[in-house]
Amino acid sequence: MDITSSKELAGQCLEFIRQFDSVLIGTSDTTGEPDVSYSPVIYHSSRFYILISQLSPHTGHLYQRPTAALLFIEDERDSEQIYARRRLSFSCSAQPCKRDQQTWQTLIPLFRNRFGPIIDTLTGLNDFVLFQLQPTQGRWVTGFGRAYGFSGMDFREPKHLGGGSANETSST
Repeated sequence: MDITSSKELAGQCLEFIRQFDSVLIGTSDTTGEPDVSYSPVIYHSSRFYILISQLSPHTGHLYQRPTAALLFIEDERDSEQIYARRRLSFSCSAQPCKRDQQTWQTLIPLFRNRFGPIIDTLTGLNDFVLFQLQPTQGRWVTGFGRAYGFSGMDFREPKHLGGGSANETSST
């Protein structure tokens, strides 16, 4: 099925996001050394929020280089084809939210409602910090030949990321 509008793309992507309680997070340190991890996540007001420990490498990376890649990916067991798992990825800017900010006051109850009383324990620890992740661009893949790029969480400028086979681009 081809996507023909930002509205259609947004509907599919937001429905997919709602299936997840966590997200895979790619970060890198100041030397470019990559790291991949995961975190429980809340989607609110066109942004993603993660509550993470400063003892984790990815937290330090977000302070050093305030960017991250996020990946929501279909479970292998639910995929018809392992090479064509549905997935939604985002490039994001990252910003910590201070405990005395309105963002913290708004988001922590959402975390508590979704993830339970463990949030009271985590927020009672000084090493846990709330990060806001603002998507700048994304990619929605639903199968072979069905990949779409877009800008931001308003899914501007959806573009089919077509392409032929590798043989079509070779000089043989």
